[in-house]
This record gives sequence, C-alpha cells and structure tokens, in this order.
Amino acid sequence: MNFNIDNLILHKKKFLSEKECNLLIDCFEKNKQKTIQEHCPEATTNIDTTSTMDVFTIPHSTNEHKLVSDKIEKIINLFHERTDKFNMFHVGRKQTLKYSHMLRLMKYKKGAKIHAHTDHAPFIYGSCTFNLNNNYKGGEFCFFKGKKRLKLDKGDALIFPADFFWVHEVKPIKEGERYSVNCFLQSIPESVKQNIYRFVDVMMNNYKENKLDGKKYAIK
Repeated sequence: MNFNIDNLILHKKKFLSEKECNLLIDCFEKNKQKTIQEHCPEATTNIDTTSTMDVFTIPHSTNEHKLVSDKIEKIINLFHERTDKFNMFHVGRKQTLKYSHMLRLMKYKKGAKIHAHTDHAPFIYGSCTFNLNNNYKGGEFCFFKGKKRLKLDKGDALIFPADFFWVHEVKPIKEGERYSVNCFLQSIPESVKQNIYRFVDVMMNNYKENKLDGKKYAIK
C-alpha cells in the first residue's frame, strides 16, 4: 500500500463562522499597536530569519481566547478521527496533542510572508491555523517548499504534524491583507516545558562524557 503524506493534513472548510472570523479580526485591529514580528530558522539555510507579518498573542481569560481554544479542541479531535480511519498509527499519538501554546493572531500586509520553516521543537507535535478572511491575493499556504499549495478561504482550518519533515510557509501577499490564527500543539503544558528547558541547560553546562550516552556522530 502506498501512503500519501498529504493525508496527514486536515483542511476543514468553513470551520469558523463569518461572525467568529470578524470577531478575531476586530481583536487584532484593536491591539495592532501591541504586535511583534517573529523569527525562526529558515528550512534550507537554518539561519534565524524574521518573518514580515505582524503578530498579537491573544490574552488569556478573554472571549477570543476561549473561542480559539474551543475550536482547537474540536479540530484536534477531528484530526484524530481522520487518522484513526487509516488504522496505521500508534494510539499513543493522541497523547501528544493535549495542550495549545502561543495562540496568536497574525496580519499579513501586502508583501508580507513567512519563510519556509518547521514548527519542530521538543514536546511540540502539531500545528494549527485558522484563516480569517479571503479578500486578498497571494498568501498561499505551502508545504514541502511549494510542492503542495493550499488556498485557504475565510473560516478554513488547517491542522498537521510538526517535525522537521513538515516544512511550510506562506507566500507573499500580492493584494489586500490576510488575517489568521496560529498555534502549536504540545504533549505537556508550557510551564512544565520551560522548567525542563532550564534543567537541561544546567545539565548540559555541566556535562561530562558518559559511556551510557553512546557515540556523538559527526553529521556532514
């Protein structure tokens, strides 16, 4: 049996209503003075690169945060239902998409994009995005350095795995402006993850070679 990796991308049409999309766009516009720009390594060069869209993190204990969190829970369960049907994958995968992290609203102005990258990091196993409008040109959501392209309409949801194989990007906006919601899906809470990072930093700073660790390989 040949398996198409595209089957692990769930594109759900009109997942958010027009009213929900407009509410989230309004939230961004009300907070546009608080936006930042994010950065992450580019997929080919591994050079830390700043993206050109504007980003606002949705505050906890707001109606917008609850709306997005509820929608994320629904799309995660739809994703599990979809992958269950293949009868190919380890049941433990369901424990890896338990916590959402960095619920952000994004606005791509004309010329804005995000470079080819992955969302891979320790304990992050999935990514989720909601498209909030369709009155723009360009801005296609692409996987595998453009080999698979998706045009997301207003209210569409997209969920997919997160590791080094899932290179994705958003092409430059040619006309108009694009709004979206993005988040990462984790196996553990963010506060626990940050404590683990601190512990690992201390251990690595005091690391001494141990035969239990195996050989460190030289990767060309």
